[in-house]
Amino acid sequence: MCPVIHAATCDPPADPELREIAETAIDALNDGDLEAFLAVVTHDVEFTSMIAEVEGIVFRGHEGVRAWWKSVRAPFEDVRWELLDLTSSGRRAVAKLRAVAVLGGVEVEQTVWQAATFRGDRLEWWAFFRDEREALGAAGLPLG
Repeated sequence: MCPVIHAATCDPPADPELREIAETAIDALNDGDLEAFLAVVTHDVEFTSMIAEVEGIVFRGHEGVRAWWKSVRAPFEDVRWELLDLTSSGRRAVAKLRAVAVLGGVEVEQTVWQAATFRGDRLEWWAFFRDEREALGAAGLPLG
């Protein structure tokens, strides 16, 4: 029988350690706590941002996180991330996330999938995708 959270795809539940890391990162984002966010990413982290994708930017290291925080996260008047689902295998995962933000007085809601890899107890790479299949492929996880 499938766990309730994964009933639609019958994916195995995510590793509890990876879920904890993801929730810690989301809490830091929601609290606007850059230092807490930096504490859950490797010093050589690499990631892309859906918002900055048109510019083709790859953010690298803690300096990249700081640049992303200043240019992408900070402009939002209010932003709340919610972890809806997490599928993992080994040190790879795909998270289904919902973000609700206010920008220029207008509320915007977006559901995205984030492919990620972990090293130890930290995120080492991630990228955002508009659909689950793309994210699963990028993470090297089986397509459900």
